[in-house]
Amino acid sequence: MQILRVAAIALCLTACNDEQAQPTSPPPVPAQGVTASITVDNLNAPIGSAVRVRVEMQVGADQAQNIGSYTGRLRFDPARLEFRAENRINDGLRVSNPGAAATGEIRFAGASPTGFTTLVLYDGTFTVKSAAYTQNLQLMMEELSASSTLANLRPTLRVNSQVFVHRPAAH
Repeated sequence: MQILRVAAIALCLTACNDEQAQPTSPPPVPAQGVTASITVDNLNAPIGSAVRVRVEMQVGADQAQNIGSYTGRLRFDPARLEFRAENRINDGLRVSNPGAAATGEIRFAGASPTGFTTLVLYDGTFTVKSAAYTQNLQLMMEELSASSTLANLRPTLRVNSQVFVHRPAAH
């Protein structure tokens, strides 16, 4: 009887944890279109620690054009995350405006006439203020265009609502 009770409790705990489980890596590359996702370097970062938050793109196999420009907004709960700094990305012209970070928003943009080779559109360092810091992370992509043709890529864009763990850079 005791074994059944322990098994039932373990099953309940597993079910509760499954509801909160999040993917450990970005989704597979889409067959078509473009996918944007928010990634972090540690889903379980302790309060007070630094965490990197990125906006990453994945381009489908059917996409014959490089990304040439973009604008977007990263939204977060300032009671859960505190902006510290932007991490430099050496590919094309990239800018961000953390002026509204205290209220939970960072605007970012970039342009490259030949197209970006690094599909990390934004990379920032934040301080974790709550264990559930990923709950209110949101991504809004306002503009996305091809480099050579300037074609609007937004109709083919899918923005993931989940937060993923970013893949470490290969050495």
